[in-house]
Amino acid sequence: MGKKQGLSARKLLEGVYNALKKDGRKIKLPSKATAEIANDSDWHRTRIGYTGYESATLLKIGDKEWAIAFGAKCGSYPADPYNCDIAAVQLSGDSKPDEEVASEIHDALERNIYFRHSLIYAMADGQLALNKDGHFSKKVLEFLRPKVQEFIAQELETDSRYFTMDLRPVVKSAIQYKPKFVDFLCDTLREVLAS
Repeated sequence: MGKKQGLSARKLLEGVYNALKKDGRKIKLPSKATAEIANDSDWHRTRIGYTGYESATLLKIGDKEWAIAFGAKCGSYPADPYNCDIAAVQLSGDSKPDEEVASEIHDALERNIYFRHSLIYAMADGQLALNKDGHFSKKVLEFLRPKVQEFIAQELETDSRYFTMDLRPVVKSAIQYKPKFVDFLCDTLREVLAS
C-alpha cells in the first residue's frame, strides 16, 4: 500500500494565505521585510536566518484592520529548520496613502522576530509551530490542539541513524496534511483575528 498523499506544510500555509487574501487588498512592500528567526553568530562571524515578506494583504475582520503576510525562510543556514509563516499585524485604521501603509506594514513585519507576530509557522520537517510567547499562540493553540491530529495524512518519519550537522535526525518523509485542513485553518485564523 502506498503512502497517503497530502499537502506539505508549505502548501498548506500557502493555501490558507491564498484563501485569507481573497477578501483583502494586496499591498506591495517598499522592499523585502526580513525578521530574524535564528542566529548562530559568534565573535568572529555572523550567521543569521530570517523570514522574508514581499507583500501583504489588508483585511478587515470584525472591527479590526489587519495586514497579513506570507513569509518564507531566507538568509543563512540557521534558518534551515524553518520553512514559512503567516504573520499578522493590526493596523491603526487611520486613512493613510498606500505608500505610508506599506511602510508601516514593512516596519511591523521586521519586528516579527522569532515569529512573535506569526499566526502560525511551518518547520522544514512539516511540523506546524507557534512561538509560545507569540501574540496569537494561546488562541491558535486553543483551537488547533483538539483537532490537528484529524488533519494529518502522513506522520513525520525520520531516520535516527543519521543526523544533520545541527544534530537533527534526517527526515525520510515530512508530515503531510489533508486538503480539508486548509479551510479549517483559514476559519480558525479568521476567528483568532476577530477576537
